Amino acid sequence: MTSSLILRSCLLSAALLLPLCSAQAAIPSLKPANTCVRSAFVLRCQDGQGGWYGVAVQGNDTLMRGYDPVSGLSWSQTSTRLGRLQFFSGLTSDGNLWLGRTRQLGWNVISRFSTSQGDRARTSCNRVAGCEWR
Repeated sequence: MTSSLILRSCLLSAALLLPLCSAQAAIPSLKPANTCVRSAFVLRCQDGQGGWYGVAVQGNDTLMRGYDPVSGLSWSQTSTRLGRLQFFSGLTSDGNLWLGRTRQLGWNVISRFSTSQGDRARTSCNRVAGCEWR
């Protein structure tokens, strides 16, 4: 898995879960998680191939960390929620950075981000129709 796919996984997680962050956070994995352990503010999941991710929620801030065994990269992302807006930044262990924002509009979540490699993208996710990358 490349840094770009890890970024998309993180961004997709943030986009899909923006409306749920105030209750308790969860983050979908690219591969189904075999085991998850959850407390009131922390979630940690592992898949059967050595990958893992963790999510901690503290007020309006969400902290995520994970490891992808295919690429050998670990990653982290922090985000801060201000009303219907969420600002996030992340870093992979090979030095790639990303910055972005996510905005909720009804059942739609629109995210824009850019990376240290010069990539820019926009995604729109809908709870019924799924996600579309542009």
